[in-house]
Amino acid sequence: MIRIVCLLAAATAPAAQPAPTDPIVWESARFRLVLGPDATWRSLTDKQAKVERCFAPGKVAMAAVTVAPSLPPPPTGAHTSVHDHQKALALAPPRQCNANSASYVPVKPAGNAAAAGGELVLRFAGCDTAATYAVAVSDDCIQFTLKKIEGTRPTEMTLLRLATTLRARVGTRLGLGWDESAGVGILAANRQVRGRAIPHKDHAELLATTQDAPGPRLEGASAALYAAPEKELDALLERLSRGFDLPRNASARTPSRLLPLARRSYWFLHVPQKDAGRVVELCRRSGIRQVMMISHSWCSSVGHYTFNKTFYPDELEGLKATVRKLHDAGILVGMHCFASKISKIDAYVTPVPDKRFWVDRTATLADDAGPADTSIHMNDDLREWPGSPVARQKLWEGGVAKHREVILDDEIIAYESIGPEGKWDTFLGCKRGAWKTAPAAHKAGTVGRHYGVDGCINGYIVDQETSLLDETTSRLAGIFNACDFDMVYFDGGEDVDRRRFDHYVTNFQAVAMSKFQRRPLVHMGTIMTHGLWHSFTRSGTVDTYLNTLRGHIQAGGTIETWPTVRDHIDRSVRYMQSIGDDRMVGELGWFGIWPKGKDTDGLQLDEIEYLMCKSLAHDAPISLQTSFAQMDRHPLTGGVLEIVRAYEELRASRSVGAATRKKLAGPKKDSLLYVAKPGSAPELLAAEPADVAGGRDVRAMLAQRGNDVVASVWHYTGQPGRFEFGLAKGKPRATDLAGQPVGLASEEVGGYLLALPPRRTNILLPNITLDQAREILAKARVEAVEPKK
Repeated sequence: MIRIVCLLAAATAPAAQPAPTDPIVWESARFRLVLGPDATWRSLTDKQAKVERCFAPGKVAMAAVTVAPSLPPPPTGAHTSVHDHQKALALAPPRQCNANSASYVPVKPAGNAAAAGGELVLRFAGCDTAATYAVAVSDDCIQFTLKKIEGTRPTEMTLLRLATTLRARVGTRLGLGWDESAGVGILAANRQVRGRAIPHKDHAELLATTQDAPGPRLEGASAALYAAPEKELDALLERLSRGFDLPRNASARTPSRLLPLARRSYWFLHVPQKDAGRVVELCRRSGIRQVMMISHSWCSSVGHYTFNKTFYPDELEGLKATVRKLHDAGILVGMHCFASKISKIDAYVTPVPDKRFWVDRTATLADDAGPADTSIHMNDDLREWPGSPVARQKLWEGGVAKHREVILDDEIIAYESIGPEGKWDTFLGCKRGAWKTAPAAHKAGTVGRHYGVDGCINGYIVDQETSLLDETTSRLAGIFNACDFDMVYFDGGEDVDRRRFDHYVTNFQAVAMSKFQRRPLVHMGTIMTHGLWHSFTRSGTVDTYLNTLRGHIQAGGTIETWPTVRDHIDRSVRYMQSIGDDRMVGELGWFGIWPKGKDTDGLQLDEIEYLMCKSLAHDAPISLQTSFAQMDRHPLTGGVLEIVRAYEELRASRSVGAATRKKLAGPKKDSLLYVAKPGSAPELLAAEPADVAGGRDVRAMLAQRGNDVVASVWHYTGQPGRFEFGLAKGKPRATDLAGQPVGLASEEVGGYLLALPPRRTNILLPNITLDQAREILAKARVEAVEPKK
């Protein structure tokens, strides 16, 4: 069953005017669009291909409105009628009314039979709302801009909706259905509109929606319908982004996502001032030439963006010098930052909390409260507040303790719980004067505020309808521009007023980006919205393997089945592929390098190779999030960097054919990079794990290579050791990743000894099968060797 949603425009027609009977036709250079008098789409014809692109003609309404519920007034004289009526209104669901009538007043230029524009009026079934839109027709698109609302005012609108037969690939964020031949899409023409697409079995549903509050009102909302051959889509979208003055990020007229820098990998590191030289060396060893500096490298307090003098004793001058040193080594440098929230330790919070944070809950003080009271009684139901045992929300980012706060006047009060049971109207176990605010008395009737909390940095979320966002982003931009950063990652994009989520995710980044001077800029962030698509360079980050699991547990969740590292990578690949459906570069990251610890063996060489194979298969950049401390504690770091560099160079060479890359792309499929001798062409062999000596200390991957088998072996902790194995016939050969020979001693007839280094060693076993190789490894002997002091 097709849901009905839509957009439209028009000159207001008198109520007595007869219902329109003729279809409305608009025609651009590329397509012909027909809307029926009942406000359903009748046709979208691709003029070049002479193909119908409209799905279900005559059944899909162009627009819809959501209006408040309509109930009969309470009966006169009933003493509880007003209260009951208000309660019924609160509980009644809103009504969604689909457009069912369209009338149009065109403006036709002389000598042009097709309408170049005009006004469209839509009316809706089940309510008296009328929407008037201006329609503009150009070679690239047909644009609909809402001019006026009459009758019942909607709370939400589907401005424009169309179902298209193009659904081989659906850009859910871009709002595009496309295949190798053509695409049809809906583009928001300003920030107050959200564009998106929903894939269905036999069509793609394209939508542009908006709402009346919070933020911009309905009037002025604008969206455009476009259709073009696939090879013209990128250029068309670039022109539209300029024509609508959308947030964008380009070199000349080439969007950053289409530049070579978009597909280059990067490090995500803690970079103190003193470690600039180590970063340069790390980039050399790994072949990665972009570095993102994690926020706490230099920033101690988000909001005023004060410097951490432990890591940057020279403050701004030290940060500028660090960026300059990396630039001198040919490395692009990025700022990882938070711009939608402010640390609780910042001067915007303590000693007097600013009132320009997003208030997501309120409750009124029932009684006067003294400055030492530890129980605070409220007039309102607190059952859905953080800390209530009956709250529907069970997971709280960073743990519920960070969210258990109420602000009365200028005092922040932290509480332990909510009670009493059944009433849920009292904050219990109150700690007065939290975050160095002043404990104070508060009068009954005082409104208690709960600010939206980010549990990552432990901060409050900015109300973007206030002047606070402009203040903080100006301060951030001052540092960014002074240091001449090349890249930015806006973290915590989800930490915005959730009542208009996409709008505010887009808005705070667009505001900051408008103040950053460099173009092109590598723009990344937690969430790529429709409104940020023209500005983003790449997308697709997920938290590291360990951070994903620990963050879920810390928020109050449980993990019944512990996923493997490969499971985590496969999830990242799926996300990256979905980004590709939006015609955006997807990355594989953030991926950690971590040592052996509780519940983990540390990152293994076959795991990093699995990641790099997927990177090569999809030509997707990777991002490695770690620290020098973690890498220093992991003996396999050197082996990891060798593998990363080898695959990065191979991907940059563009020498691996499509057929090979397709084989590498499959989930749960391992491969092994093998170089027979220095200078030989790299080979990518299908591989599988094998047991060694009946234990797990030495790990191995096996790959058939013609009549031979390549066994790749290493000790899982990087510990030095002796690896002894027997081979009945033939002579094995051991090499490193680059094909350089590795010493392989012959102890007796058919017996061989290899000293295991803290990296991968490839052993070529001639004229045997995989099963025979498995048997050889199972019978091998492993002996630990004490490292030299």
